[in-house]
Amino acid sequence: MEIGLAVGCAFLSSALNVLFDRLAPNGDLLKMFKRDKCDVRLLKKLKMTLRSLQIVLSDAENKQASNPSVRDWLNELRDAVDTAENLIEEVNYEVLRLKVEGQHQNLGETSNQKVCDCNLCLSDDFFLNIKEKLEDTIETLEELEKQIGRLDLTKYLDSGKQETRESSTSVVDESDILGRQKEIEGLIDRLLSEDGKNLTVVPVVGMGGVGKTTLAKAVYNDEKVKNHFGFKAWICVSEPYDILRITKELLQEFGLMVDNNLNQLQVKLKEGLKGKKFLIVLDDVWNENYKEWDDLRNLFVQGDVGSKIIVTTRKKSVALMMGCGAINVGTLSSEVSWDLFKRHSFENRDPEEYSEFQEVGKQIANKCKGLPLALKTLAGILRSKFEVNEWRDILRSEIWELPRHSNGILPALMLSYNDLRPHLKQCFAFCAIYPKDHLFSKEQVIHLWIANGLVQQLHSANQYFLELRSRSLFVKVRESSEWNPGEFLMHDLVNDLAQIASSNLCIRLEENQGSHMLEQTRHLSYSMGDGDFGKLKTLNKLEQLRTLLPINIQLRWCHLSKRVLHDILPRLTSLRALSLSHYKNEELPNDLFIKLKHLRFLDFSWTNIKKLPDSICVLYNLETLLLSYCSYLKELPLHMEKLINLRHLDISEAYLTTPLHLSKLKSLDVLVGAKFLLSGCSGSRMEDLGELHNLYGSLSILGLQHVVYRRESLKANMREKKHVERLSLEWSGSDADNSRTERDILDELQPNTNIKELRITGYRGTKFPNWLGDPSFHKLIDLSLSNGKDCYSLPALGQLPCLKFLTIRGMHQITEVTEEFYGSSSSTKPFNSLEQLEFAEMLEWKQWGVLGKGEFPVLEELSIDGCPKLIGKLPENLSSLRRLRISKCPELSLETPIQLPNLKEFEVANSPKVGVVFDDAQLFTSQLEGMKQIVKLDITDCKSLTSLPISILPSTLKRIRISGCRELKLEAPINAICLEALSLEECDSPEFLPRARSLSVRSCNNLTRFLIPTATETLSIRGCDNLEILSVACGSQMMTSLHIQDCNKMRSLPEHLKEFLPSLKELILWHCPEIVSFPEGGLPFNLQVLGINYCKKLVNCRKEWRLQKLPRLRNLTIRHDGSDEEVLGGESWELPCSIRRLCIWNLKTLSSQLLKSLTSLEYLYANNLPQMQSLLEEGLPSSLSELQLHHHHNLHSLSTEGSESHVASISNDLGLP
Repeated sequence: MEIGLAVGCAFLSSALNVLFDRLAPNGDLLKMFKRDKCDVRLLKKLKMTLRSLQIVLSDAENKQASNPSVRDWLNELRDAVDTAENLIEEVNYEVLRLKVEGQHQNLGETSNQKVCDCNLCLSDDFFLNIKEKLEDTIETLEELEKQIGRLDLTKYLDSGKQETRESSTSVVDESDILGRQKEIEGLIDRLLSEDGKNLTVVPVVGMGGVGKTTLAKAVYNDEKVKNHFGFKAWICVSEPYDILRITKELLQEFGLMVDNNLNQLQVKLKEGLKGKKFLIVLDDVWNENYKEWDDLRNLFVQGDVGSKIIVTTRKKSVALMMGCGAINVGTLSSEVSWDLFKRHSFENRDPEEYSEFQEVGKQIANKCKGLPLALKTLAGILRSKFEVNEWRDILRSEIWELPRHSNGILPALMLSYNDLRPHLKQCFAFCAIYPKDHLFSKEQVIHLWIANGLVQQLHSANQYFLELRSRSLFVKVRESSEWNPGEFLMHDLVNDLAQIASSNLCIRLEENQGSHMLEQTRHLSYSMGDGDFGKLKTLNKLEQLRTLLPINIQLRWCHLSKRVLHDILPRLTSLRALSLSHYKNEELPNDLFIKLKHLRFLDFSWTNIKKLPDSICVLYNLETLLLSYCSYLKELPLHMEKLINLRHLDISEAYLTTPLHLSKLKSLDVLVGAKFLLSGCSGSRMEDLGELHNLYGSLSILGLQHVVYRRESLKANMREKKHVERLSLEWSGSDADNSRTERDILDELQPNTNIKELRITGYRGTKFPNWLGDPSFHKLIDLSLSNGKDCYSLPALGQLPCLKFLTIRGMHQITEVTEEFYGSSSSTKPFNSLEQLEFAEMLEWKQWGVLGKGEFPVLEELSIDGCPKLIGKLPENLSSLRRLRISKCPELSLETPIQLPNLKEFEVANSPKVGVVFDDAQLFTSQLEGMKQIVKLDITDCKSLTSLPISILPSTLKRIRISGCRELKLEAPINAICLEALSLEECDSPEFLPRARSLSVRSCNNLTRFLIPTATETLSIRGCDNLEILSVACGSQMMTSLHIQDCNKMRSLPEHLKEFLPSLKELILWHCPEIVSFPEGGLPFNLQVLGINYCKKLVNCRKEWRLQKLPRLRNLTIRHDGSDEEVLGGESWELPCSIRRLCIWNLKTLSSQLLKSLTSLEYLYANNLPQMQSLLEEGLPSSLSELQLHHHHNLHSLSTEGSESHVASISNDLGLP
């Protein structure tokens, strides 16, 4: 017995339901066919034939596993039904087109006039063409109908027109782990133990579904573990193994910008982890390649003593390769299994009242063989079954007898799938389109279901999703955000189940390249990359493809090839859902959508598109259009009203400059991210806003200064807009005539209590209305009050129960933060949930009234910026504070040390009285006593700062940045402190420097010579105009990266660079006009990355570079001004064949011969090379896979001699780089 084998059948049922809806007796389509009785009989014949086939689908699904003839019959039936559906959709589209064009032509007469259906008429040519194709399709369907008897298929019609059934929507709490206390304690002990090693790898190994990831999560979030490690990161490795993606995700955990240069990313990551005690979890590792593991491990070896890596894997061979002393996660005992099963199957019921159920339940739990995933999934089924016989049916199922290896799927998961009703089966199977370990959003899944006709109504789709989630088939693993909406995941084994269930109808392109299964697929995803033509050209023949979904697995911005846009997408004429999200294309072909007339879902979010193609207005079936974060898009097409079926429009953060004429979009149900610009004459009005009940997500109301009376704001009906979660209210322009009226206007703009984020900018009243601090706003998390220049008091915000982020800026009349700010007295500590607090540009603020009642108990970040008169104290006992920033507060003093036991980062800028703390050794010592966890110190523009007692710096301090302190004299270090990073900017006399692994020196204009300190591993020198001599101290052999920029007087690099810096891997030079040559003896042997940017004399002496002696050089960048001449004597300069990535600007002497010598070259970027046409014609290296061209206006052909077949991506941008 197989499972769902033909969810194909469920997909078939969906297609049939769409057809039956179209063939309804009173539908437009039937009316269009009433030319004569024969035409009507043709449609009725189609409907009757489809009904006859529909009633045997359930039996065919059951028999296809054991009967190949039934399986073939079902495949033929699916193709025929798809053909019929597309033909009927062609007719439906033509009906819509005639309606829209008729209405559009009559708009001049009256805006309300509708076109009478009886006036619509299909053209003779169109009708005859469709009729002929339809007759052929009906003939095929009739042949299939005749085979029903021979295949012995029994008629059975499922009673389910039922959309869904009641089920619990609660989610298993992943932190609630049963029976794993021993493993948890053992793993925590391993992590907290100090074994003297810089890096220890702890493998966690066990079979799929046993709870390895859940165990790792529990330990990862343990408070002792959190406090022990300075840096933590969780990376899901999975398959395929992708070192670039892993490196990017780790860097993003640091909050650092990333690009696509693997070497530079790895250098940056190594620097970032250096000296840190970190915990990194590498979840779901499959790769057994030792070299690749060793390359990855080398990124972590320079961490601080005690750093740990947890690896979870199903494979013992991986565990042995990556570490020792693996923690084996076994199955649960029968007692624990029953506890877990009982907890989730008897939810909201008392097990003692269901003794019969307990007896059966224990037997079912035993059959799950101690696997948590199986136990929770089956419990999810039984939670909604209230008859004991239903439980017995599960217990007696033949599926338990199947060996797991027959298809790799757990019997418990197969039972869970088989228990789903057909509509849920097809929705679940559709999700096979997502790769393993890919986080997907509920909103996208629902949009795709609806677009493909799997679900008809949004409400039903939400119910379906909740039911699949309640059965643990979908698991929520994080909260969504604007930047990353993905929040749900399918366990690997559940993903395998979805793949089998989808019967190859839903696949991932990378896993099926060249496979015959591509011909069967209807829904396809692929991993995005630049160009993508080579990958996607296989889609040319997929005329039945319904969904095309690019997935940004590598977390990068990509460019979609013009050949894909012009030659591939227009051929996919059956598409219902198309996403181009995260492609950086600025333009699309204007006729792109002419043939894609069946599209229901279109996603342009996060693209650089500047203008939507006009052809989008012929998508009369389009239901969902996503334009969020299209920051270059200024206007929508002129005839958007033609999108008569558009129901969902998302324009969040799309900076549209033209007003939305929403009244023209008659079918619009959901508008996300609307911006209303009010004005005195034209533009939006409050009445327009009040009439809209379909606003979701974010809403911005601008130009509120044009609202003069309270009754106007009342018309907005804001309290009823319960789906708006983010609201921005903005005034601008002149002062108010009446402060009381302004307060009344804001009072009537009170949002629904579902609001989560609120921004109020430019409010013109003197006092805020009372609703602003009302505890009934129990979902309000983020609040910003800005530029209320006439307000003399702050609202009482302290009792908002869930407020986490508060910004108060530009309130110029506030002189004191009083007790009123904390709210009425209650048992709850004021600002009980606040994590981040910012005051900025408070020009008259002098005193901060402190209650001393435990306010701000969980505050982690405090920023005070631009408060020139503030002289009072800060709140005491900010025990949770981790980051303190004080800027432009010249009168604020910290002479009395404050207790900040958990402070990690302290930043002071333009606040000299605070800066005194660092200048005075006694004060500094006293303050450090209250900052036992300090990690980062940042001091800017404290002119009075003359010294910094380095010798008493705490060992926890790892990063120091000092800028604009020109009087500062650093003392000679007398202790062994070694920082992770030290940055000096505009400090004139950096004579003595503490040791630091990463060192940056900028704009130190009195610096004429500089000795690189020992222990320096990365050095950046920039804008030191008078620096002439750079030398290397003995013991600097660990340096890996050297950047020098804008040093106009430097004539040479350090002598004996090759000997003194043997570990140097990266050398980058920018604007060093006096450097003529590299040091005698050449560059270090291990150099991998070399950048020479606008160093004119150096480039013109390139013959002496001797780069061919650098066997490990991988990346070479040369930016020039075009002044290069041919090398004297006709001898060419040479490059090593190891180069894989070459970027060249304006170097006219680059020859084809030199390029062809680069036999390992994979990527070539060329900008403004006058010889580019000849280079293309003479041929590029056969190893080249990606070519990018910029500023080559004279190219007449992109063809490359003999290389077009192997260059997978060619892009030519004639605009600015």
